[in-house]
Amino acid sequence: MAGAAPRALAVAVVLAAGAALARSGGINSPTCFGCHNGTASPTTTISVSPATFNPGDAVTVRVTIRGTGVSGGFFLTTHGVGTLAPLSGQSTRLVNGDLVHSQPKPAVSGAVTFDARWTAPATRGGVIFEAATLMANGDGRSSGDTGSEAVFSTAFGCAGTTYYRDFDGDGVGSVSSGTAVDCAPPQGYSALDGDCDENDSRVKPSATEACNGKDDDCDGQVDEDLAAVTTWPDADGDGYGAVNGAPASGCGGAKRATNAADCNDNDATIHPAAAESCNSRDDDCDGQVDEGAQVRCGIGWCARYGPTCNPADCTPGPPITERCNALDDDCDGVVDDGQPCGPGATCFLGQCYEDTVVPDAGAGGGAGGGGGSSPPTSSGGGCASVPGLGLAALASLLALARRRGR
Repeated sequence: MAGAAPRALAVAVVLAAGAALARSGGINSPTCFGCHNGTASPTTTISVSPATFNPGDAVTVRVTIRGTGVSGGFFLTTHGVGTLAPLSGQSTRLVNGDLVHSQPKPAVSGAVTFDARWTAPATRGGVIFEAATLMANGDGRSSGDTGSEAVFSTAFGCAGTTYYRDFDGDGVGSVSSGTAVDCAPPQGYSALDGDCDENDSRVKPSATEACNGKDDDCDGQVDEDLAAVTTWPDADGDGYGAVNGAPASGCGGAKRATNAADCNDNDATIHPAAAESCNSRDDDCDGQVDEGAQVRCGIGWCARYGPTCNPADCTPGPPITERCNALDDDCDGVVDDGQPCGPGATCFLGQCYEDTVVPDAGAGGGAGGGGGSSPPTSSGGGCASVPGLGLAALASLLALARRRGR
């Protein structure tokens, strides 16, 4: 399986030291447990000698497997940091830059050890050694072979700082997710520890507690110090609680609303703030169906709503004689058209006025005269006389009123 990704851990498949060995070398795999399912797992440790070293130095890496088996194997990776090399007499070989056993090694006093050479990069930094190991029980079957894993991290060229794996990228890691010793935070790690949920970037010690049934700020409490309110079930999540739902006192939380105004809590498009549409439903929960949304036909006085949403079912009302009332009574699209006030009078803004002539501007003794200052006076037939309002001006205003009435 030489084509597997070089960064993946590999199973050190160790075969029983005995009559028949099904496999003598390690293979690439994320873990040993997929092929081996023994119950007594060994323990694995990784150490480096010398413990302190500088960039470019070569050190010895030892992987030690302790358990009840008779032989063992291993796989060792640094994920591409530095250079691994096999040592003579260790029964190991390189696979895509990582190290795997080429032959199982026998256990001595309950332990199997593998040594390797590793050369640090030329610049300072950190390295994480990861090993997947296996011990075989010698019966020639995989059912008794058990594996384990180990991780060791150290820095070179600096004192080293421990950083914490930050899977969700929220700036706070967790020691339970893994650590790395380095001169600076590696990618995917944080200098801060204490995240209680590495699968949710909204959850961390500095977060604000929200009413959601979770420990948002990682203090071991859920929804603490939030004001208590009365809420109702909001199954459809539209922000309106069920009108017949059971109220509860608390901080609320998901699927709860601070009102009981939803007439259909199974449909998020139905609530008091919804727009009524022609669909035979009470969309806005006001007790009426399709009000103001039915199909409309006709213009002016003849405009009517149809009884259904089908335009074919809508019938306009009958027109009536045009009157001076600022309405389109005869349904021709024009307001107060024709002569609704009769001869010698003009309809203006829904009221009849007698036609008059503008008096001379100089009449009445010059500036300050009272010409045109009197209000309209009532005349027979509901009409009024308009002193100072000439026919031309009245015609212009009448035309403007007609345009507005269209």
